[in-house]
Amino acid sequence: MSHPYPYTCTTPVPKIQYEEYNGARFAYVNWPAATEQTKGCVFIVHGFCEHIKLNHRLMDHLALMGYESFMFDQRGSGMTSPGKLRGITNEKLVFDDLDHFLLKNLERCAASATPVFLYGHSMGGGIVLNYACHGTHRGRVAGFSTTGPLIELHPSAKPMWITTKLSPLLARFLPNMRIDTKLNLDGISSDPDYRAFLQYDRPLSTPLIGSLRQIYDFLQRGKALLDDKYVQDHFVRDKPVLIIHGACDTINDPAASKRFIDHVCPATDRTLKLIEEARHSILSLEKDVFFNEAFNCFYAWLDQHVPAAN
Repeated sequence: MSHPYPYTCTTPVPKIQYEEYNGARFAYVNWPAATEQTKGCVFIVHGFCEHIKLNHRLMDHLALMGYESFMFDQRGSGMTSPGKLRGITNEKLVFDDLDHFLLKNLERCAASATPVFLYGHSMGGGIVLNYACHGTHRGRVAGFSTTGPLIELHPSAKPMWITTKLSPLLARFLPNMRIDTKLNLDGISSDPDYRAFLQYDRPLSTPLIGSLRQIYDFLQRGKALLDDKYVQDHFVRDKPVLIIHGACDTINDPAASKRFIDHVCPATDRTLKLIEEARHSILSLEKDVFFNEAFNCFYAWLDQHVPAAN
């Protein structure tokens, strides 16, 4: 059984390309701008159990507004890691893979002086905000943007205390053991068509399977973002930061995003936009009314931070 992707793209959908790197065969796309001039490049870092197609609506909208986008299925996800490879990754590989593809885009875009913005959703949002702390090429990124970042799980999504207590040992001794996290699809989107698409998008999206190492790492990543000293000492201060979060997100806690922006993040240019009544996957799987509000905020922020020369 299947359910069609609920969005029809206006611009041509690029073909998936592949690149071998460090023992993995990465699937990626470079979606060109649909305008005469390209204002910037948005480098997309996807969330847990996500893949390229889930972001077609976002990449199509960016193209129409003059932005190209680049996205790769991360190690452990999507078409990069099918079957038994799902969830098999670790912290070192996450950031090494990101460095590799980000550098390629930074070098490619440098020839035309095109700024590159990092954007991450959910788990990818946690990656992006941590990249602003210790990423190799963070100084060359034009800005850091996220939706529903995994800073702290919503209380309704947190594992039992015993699981949290044992997680360091489990991740160390059984790193590649995979579990079904059984995240509630109702918390991901309020749109029944997108929920149905996700439910039957097997095996790329569902079931929501991750390895013990992967899950431990992304939770530790979020914990680091609420460590005031760590963030204050390492986060880039001269780059703009945007967080968009659905106020009704029951996967990742919007209160943690507010705490990060209000009390932790040292960047002088930082913005939090809460979308009332919206749930988790606000720029990929949510209702049009919420997607449109979030996207308008996102591209206005991009336009504001494109260098005048572009």
